Amino acid sequence: MAELDPISAAFPAIEGRLRLFFEAKVWDFHTVADPMSIEEFKAITRRTPLLALGWRQFNSTKSVGRRFQGDLGLRLTIAVKHPLDANKRFLGDSRGPGLFPAITCAAALLNGFTVADLGTFSVTAIAQAYAEGFGDHNVAIATMDIGINVAIPDVTGDFAAAPAFLTMLNEFEPWPKDQGRDRDEPIDVRPAP
Repeated sequence: MAELDPISAAFPAIEGRLRLFFEAKVWDFHTVADPMSIEEFKAITRRTPLLALGWRQFNSTKSVGRRFQGDLGLRLTIAVKHPLDANKRFLGDSRGPGLFPAITCAAALLNGFTVADLGTFSVTAIAQAYAEGFGDHNVAIATMDIGINVAIPDVTGDFAAAPAFLTMLNEFEPWPKDQGRDRDEPIDVRPAP
């Protein structure tokens, strides 16, 4: 059975596909929330060009009985910066990649990309974006909505044959062993004062 749930499996598949042309030595890649807060956007844009992939939704396509089947929606954010000329941030030149070539390349790589045991990705929308308060006029940003129809395997039958990713819900160690903390201690999600 599947080692990863379909959402977790989609992220490395998309990153691997994009890395065919968006080389790691040039393009940063981050897994992010969608929508991103301005603070998160600022935190990940330490350098450009940048790719950031976030999960948007997982909507049921219909009533399918015991298996959940639905459209998984992801969003790719692409940010590029031209170091000298804001007018070149869209078209690009020898000093910067350009937003238009980047979105065209990403769409060509992802639309129709099929992953065994997962499905076929489609690009459903591409739009220009703006990071409120970011204030750097040499930066150009776009978002690309990506969809894929996936099914979650049946878990109502033989539990021994259930997907392996289900064990990850309880089989984890949140704290390094040298911290001396109780494994079942709650993890505080509130920001530190």
